Amino acid sequence: MPSKTHTTAVVLIPPESAQPPIQAIRRIHDRNFRRWMPHITLLYPFAECRDFADVTPSLAKAAQQLTPFSIGLKRFDAFKHRKSCTMFLVPEPTDEVVRLHTTLIQHLPDYDDTARFTSGFHPHLSVGQFRHRSLDSEQQRLQTAWQPIQCEIGSLSLIYRSPETDDRFVVAEQFPFQTRS
Repeated sequence: MPSKTHTTAVVLIPPESAQPPIQAIRRIHDRNFRRWMPHITLLYPFAECRDFADVTPSLAKAAQQLTPFSIGLKRFDAFKHRKSCTMFLVPEPTDEVVRLHTTLIQHLPDYDDTARFTSGFHPHLSVGQFRHRSLDSEQQRLQTAWQPIQCEIGSLSLIYRSPETDDRFVVAEQFPFQTRS
């Protein structure tokens, strides 16, 4: 079994042009704003940095089985935890992201942690943490003010954090999807 770490992940990162309204919410509500860029987690925890050479061929091969696709970020939802809630944007249609996740797990079955939740893999882009008592009103407030975003996703990103990156995630490598003919 390969070694896994919470300092690496495989994610989808929305294009820079789509990030300002997401970041405006995250800056206020997400305690992980400085550590993580806006993203949809696919594989986490992931391989140690020292093992990237072993996993990057599989990531490249998986990416080449996919074509770019469009997602909409229109609707907020939340995960309710014991002491808090995590609000997120739902990437729609979710089936494209789920298909991508399934392809990755086929190529890298040892990194299936995100598929092990009781309800399975649930694509989401986290925007913040909230208390149970304020969740409904905050979700309604954000939804009312939200202008939906439509963006093209054309690659996977392998990210990592370390003391050298000031403990912030940065992109180690991107894996473009095959271009449409």
